[in-house]
Formats: sequence, C-alpha cells, structure tokens
Amino acid sequence: MTKKDKKRMRKIIILTCFIVLCMISFSMIKTHFFQTTHEHEEEYIFYHDYGLKDKDIETMLNLSYYRPERAKRYAKWPQENIEKRVLEVNCDMDLEPFEMITVVKDDQDMTMLINKFNSLPQDYMPNDLVPVKEYVCVQGQDYSCQAVAQIELRQEVAQAYLDFAKAAEKEGIQLRLIAGYRSYAYQKGLWEYAANTQGQDYADTYYARPGQSEHNSGLCLDLTFNGYRFNEIEKYEGYDWILENAPQYGFILRYPEDKVDVTRYSYESWHFRYVGKKVAQIIDKNHWTLEEYHGYKK
Repeated sequence: MTKKDKKRMRKIIILTCFIVLCMISFSMIKTHFFQTTHEHEEEYIFYHDYGLKDKDIETMLNLSYYRPERAKRYAKWPQENIEKRVLEVNCDMDLEPFEMITVVKDDQDMTMLINKFNSLPQDYMPNDLVPVKEYVCVQGQDYSCQAVAQIELRQEVAQAYLDFAKAAEKEGIQLRLIAGYRSYAYQKGLWEYAANTQGQDYADTYYARPGQSEHNSGLCLDLTFNGYRFNEIEKYEGYDWILENAPQYGFILRYPEDKVDVTRYSYESWHFRYVGKKVAQIIDKNHWTLEEYHGYKK
C-alpha cells in the first residue's frame, strides 16, 4: 500500500469514527428527550394548552423549587420569565390576600411563615415565652411601648436579642424593645380598632389580622434606639449598623421598602423577625424576604 493510499485510509477511518460518534450522541440526546417528554407527558400537554413552549416547560419542570400541585397557578400567572413565574406563585403573589389560608402546624421551625396566607391556630401561644428584662422600653417614658405587664419573646429569640443589644451598645446604639409577643386577643383588638376607625383596607395594610401576626408567634420584635420614635429610626445614624449586623444575630428586616409586592405589607423599618443565624445570613446575602426564602425551597 502506497503512502498515498495509507493517508487516504486514515482519513476514511477518522471520518467513519466521527460519523459513528455523532450518531451515538444523537441517539443519546434523542433517548433522553424521549424519556423526559414521556415522563412528563401529561405536564407538557397541560402547559401546551396554556400556550407555553417546550423550552419553557422543560425549564419549569427542572427547577428545584417547582411544585407540581401548583401547576394550574403557574400556567395562569402572566410572568414571562419562567424562573420568576414559579417563584412568584410559590410566594402566593398570584393570590389576593386572605384568598387561601394555610394553618401553620410546626412551631418548632424558627423560619415558619406567617402572613396573609399562613396563619397560626386560633389562640396559639408559644410554650417557651420569657420576659425580656434588659434593653426594653418603659411604659410612660418610651414612645409606643407595648401596653403589657412584661414584654415577652420566645427563649431563643430573647437571648439573641440581648446579644444583639449588647453588641449595639458598644457602638453607641441603645436598642429598646417596644413590642414582642402579642396574644390572639391583643392582636384582634388592634386590628378591629383600626378597622372600625380607619376602615378594613387601612387595617389590612398596616395591621395583621389575629392569627396572622408574627407577633403572635413570639419570633419578632419592634425596635427603636437612642430614644427615637420607632417609625423614624431609619432617618438616624446607627440604623445602618442595625441593618448590617442584625443577620449575625439571627434577625432580618421583615418588611423591606422595595419588597411590598412580595410581603403584602407596607414598609416597616422597626419590625425585625428572628429566623436563626444561618437563614438570616442567607436571606440577607440574597436580598430576599422570608416569602422568597420559602419560595425557593424544594
């Protein structure tokens, strides 16, 4: 065999190997596509009826936080970005407030979601409440101090708050707790007073309904510092330190100004929620709300 023939033969072998590899790759891709389509055949048919394309359907089905039981809600929600569509529905942004209520069952979960779609059982009361005796407001002296004999928090939250307040004190920031745990009856009185004097829409905008208040859980607190009015604290030096350091002690700002469409509550610069150090830092790093944290969960 001449050198020319050998060279031609090598080219033929290389070309043949390339063709075989292409055929194998195509077969594997085709098999994978068939299996995926077959596995989710009903979902593809369902979403096709709502005008979704195969590419969008595949993206949706492969999201770790996709929840099959919400398929109809995903299909109806007019958000073009598929990842955002699934997240927003998981955050109940497709529902009207109070349209669908889920009762919280696990009160050992420090990240439990309590909002206009998730409610604590009626007359719920944590079994580990403790009075907060330091860095707490004094009735008659401090503006808007909660009218109770003692302000209480769940034990883990109370300790985290004391650690936070001691750290703030070293920076010249005197934290004061002005509200903690509220009973169902206490919250009911607040909401009904607002509804009777300002109207129900006003009450639902600025107050939680009884059972749907984080204060009822004993996991949240309203703060002020250095004697300022609680609803003005974002105006003063020291507030940035509070926001930046709260996650290190397990707290998040619960109702940020730029996330009203997610939380369904107006901005509250004073309302902080305990979720534990690890989760608080995850939420802070990603600029999430508690709704979004739960929305991204599998």
